[in-house]
Amino acid sequence: MAAAGGFVRELERRGGPALRLEQRAAGGVGCVVWDAALVLAKFLETGACPLARRAVLELGAGTGAVGIMAATLGANVTVTDLEELQELLLVNIENNKHLVTGSVRAKGRRCHGVSAAP
Repeated sequence: MAAAGGFVRELERRGGPALRLEQRAAGGVGCVVWDAALVLAKFLETGACPLARRAVLELGAGTGAVGIMAATLGANVTVTDLEELQELLLVNIENNKHLVTGSVRAKGRRCHGVSAAP
C-alpha cells in the first residue's frame, strides 16, 4: 500500500514477481518512475550485460527502479540521490528486498549549489 500522496507502479520481471515501486504525486523529477528507467531495467534483465557479483553505482536513482532491478539480478548496488529522495529510495528497497539476490543500499548527498568546471 502506498503512503498518502503516493501510488505504486509495478515493473514486471521475467523471473518472478514484479517489482513494486512507490512514487509520489508531488515532488521533483526523482519522485516518479520514468519510462527510460523501465527500458533500462528491462534491458538489464535480458542478460546482455551479466550483473551477478558486479558492483553497480546508480547516480540520480530517484525511485531506484534500475538499481533495484540490478540487485534482483545479483549485482551489489549503491543507489544515490539527493537527501530529499532518501526516504523514497529506502521505502522501495524495503518493499522489494525479498527479490534481491545481490545487495542494495542507498546513499544521499546534500545539494550545495551548482558549480562549473574550471
